[in-house]
Amino acid sequence: MERGAEVAASMAYRMAYRTGDSVKATSYLAAALAALVGSAPGLAAQEVGDDLTLERAVSLARGNNPGYLSQANDSDAAAWQVREAWGGLLPSVSAGAGAAYTEAGVQRIGTLDFGAQSTDYLSSSYNLSVNWALNGSTLYGIANARANARATDAGIEAAAFNLRTTVTAQYTAALAARDAEAVARDTYERAQQNLRIVETRVQTGFAAGTEATQAEVVLGRAEVALVRAERARRASIARLSEQIGVALENDVELVDELDVFEPMWDADQLLETALRAHPSLNSFEARVAASGASLRQAQSSYLPSISLSTGWSGNALEARNQDFILSQAQDRAAASVQRCEQLNALDAGLPGGYPGWEPADCSQAAFTPEMGQAALDANSVFPFDYNRIPVTVRLNVSIPIFQGFTRQRQVEQASAARRDAQNSFRAEELRIRTAVHQAHADLDAAWRSIGIEERNLELANTQLEQARQRYQVGNTSIIELMDAETSLSTAQRDHLNAIYSFHQALVALEAATGQSLRPSTGGVDEDGNGAEGRPDAMLSNG
Repeated sequence: MERGAEVAASMAYRMAYRTGDSVKATSYLAAALAALVGSAPGLAAQEVGDDLTLERAVSLARGNNPGYLSQANDSDAAAWQVREAWGGLLPSVSAGAGAAYTEAGVQRIGTLDFGAQSTDYLSSSYNLSVNWALNGSTLYGIANARANARATDAGIEAAAFNLRTTVTAQYTAALAARDAEAVARDTYERAQQNLRIVETRVQTGFAAGTEATQAEVVLGRAEVALVRAERARRASIARLSEQIGVALENDVELVDELDVFEPMWDADQLLETALRAHPSLNSFEARVAASGASLRQAQSSYLPSISLSTGWSGNALEARNQDFILSQAQDRAAASVQRCEQLNALDAGLPGGYPGWEPADCSQAAFTPEMGQAALDANSVFPFDYNRIPVTVRLNVSIPIFQGFTRQRQVEQASAARRDAQNSFRAEELRIRTAVHQAHADLDAAWRSIGIEERNLELANTQLEQARQRYQVGNTSIIELMDAETSLSTAQRDHLNAIYSFHQALVALEAATGQSLRPSTGGVDEDGNGAEGRPDAMLSNG
């Protein structure tokens, strides 16, 4: 949950940076901070409180909805993918060091004898290598990574919009369930009132006892309807809780009241706005761009590649047996004396002497204690007195000619993925066109239905009041009273259904157009302009 708050704060910063709008930036940052506070372990249920507004529900969902957080979590990975692509232009550097001990003895592999090693050795080494490579995939990989990052951000924005739409729809459904419970309770109370009226007439002898029984049956049915309405309200709160990602109490108060207003928008203007700036369509468009970048990267496999490498290294080898070192020094001195004496003899025996040789005192090459100490000092190199190995620089240019159709397959796969992305974009555009016209027609029908149901409700109220008055004075039967009660209950439910059909159709139209259309949220007016003169004000993701 803390991770979700971090993602929300990161996305708020990105949105503020891209828009440059101080008002939006403030709202995004406030939403992220609210998500951060709401994500503290053990505090989520307490932070909701007794009252819940729609904006608070959306804010909590941004910080706690698992589905949204799973998608928003991809933002950091996409950003690091871009950094990795830029890092591909830099050389790779590796360093290493090591030490080894070799015991004296005979080294054999199978039946092969590599001779005896007469002393133990200590060895150490170091290496530092630098490698740099450049190819088409590296160059085009930067554009591909950036396109993927933009597609990821667009997908997160679309997910945030869809989350807001879903929460709004469920919040509206919870309001409808709450008001349906109120209607059921009102029907139950009227049934109680009717029962009292009937019982009074039965007690005074003006009505048969069966009429009281019939009124009790109606009361029982109203009570059952009330129980079902209470259960439906609790279920709607549970579903809202699921969307928000935070546990809500059954008695939480939904304080936002949704206003009904006459929709004056033109469907073509709404469609134009949706096709220009719908978050979902933007996400599909970003995917098309990303697939195009992937195709160009795949095609770059036909380009040559260049690599450059160099390195620094050294080693040290020290014999552990000093007698072995002194023996070797003595052998080298004896060999020098012997060679000197041989050359002196040749020089004396050849007429004119040995070419290039001057007779020398061979005793000067004989072994001395100083020579032995110098050999011991030269042997004392472990672990850091390295012998440096000369540097080697390699430059390689590779031109790919044939790789068994691997490149062709990769290019074709990338091309097919791009065509798939274009088809998905087209399908989403067609879906939005259909959804806008359908939701606009549904909203208009819902608005006209509200007016009709309001008249029906007024007539049903009048009918019940008249039936009660006539029944009390004995001018009508219990059947007419019950029919009037049924008509009023039906009119109340139909009126409530018409109102919330309007709100659900409005939510569907907002989802289809990708913008807020409610006057209180700064949506578009009948001329296609947003609040405060801003054209086509978009639905806030915060």
